[in-house]
Amino acid sequence: MDETEWRILNLVAKRGSIGTSREDFFREIRGVDFEELERGILALEKDGYVNVEWLDNSKFIITITDAGSTEVKAEYERRLKVYQERIAAQKSKAGLGRT
Repeated sequence: MDETEWRILNLVAKRGSIGTSREDFFREIRGVDFEELERGILALEKDGYVNVEWLDNSKFIITITDAGSTEVKAEYERRLKVYQERIAAQKSKAGLGRT
């Protein structure tokens, strides 16, 4: 999952059944343009991770599906494992944790 899709899915998961609007994305995800946001949302919708309700040409509300919730949990755990491995490698290189 690319970074934009992860950020979108993570935000939608945090909002839960309330849903996430276009304005929420632009407020929470810095530096994203509408085309990039739309590509990410459509990819997540195609994969069955989110439901999109279009209110207007560029306005929408997005809610997460059960598959999306499962994917958020799995992706979070993958990222946490990578982070923990990187910290452990840095500690061993620096000689930290030795007595």
